[in-house]
Amino acid sequence: MINKTGQTAKNIISEHANIVSMVKGIAIAYLITIPLFWIFAFFLYYTDFPDKFFPSAVIITTLVSIVVAGWISSSKIKRKGWLNGGIVGLLYMGILFLVSSLAYRDYSINSHVIIMFIIGVIAGSIGGILGINLRREPRARVNR
Repeated sequence: MINKTGQTAKNIISEHANIVSMVKGIAIAYLITIPLFWIFAFFLYYTDFPDKFFPSAVIITTLVSIVVAGWISSSKIKRKGWLNGGIVGLLYMGILFLVSSLAYRDYSINSHVIIMFIIGVIAGSIGGILGINLRREPRARVNR
């Protein structure tokens, strides 16, 4: 069945499923990021944890979360995992930018923000590539 725009029902369902998997990947990434940020905040507040390591810990946590998001969002698609993961990384960083801008009331875009967006897209693309290439294929049934 083809609609007015020339898309088949299978393509429409596939695009919808892809959007759902992207949202799922981003949600899981934030479910990883937020608790780890709370743990870092706990260590900063209650221990003598050196402050100089905190930015590195935040960046590593963010990158791992984005790779996981790209991986999850691309694990059910057949091709272009790098693009899917890159979009997920861009959306993740966009949400993070908006939330931090609201918290700090600073909406400026500087070189640090641009670099973090680029790194987020690259990390998401890597996750997308991993999601496509390392997924488990359904086993073929053997009739005996």
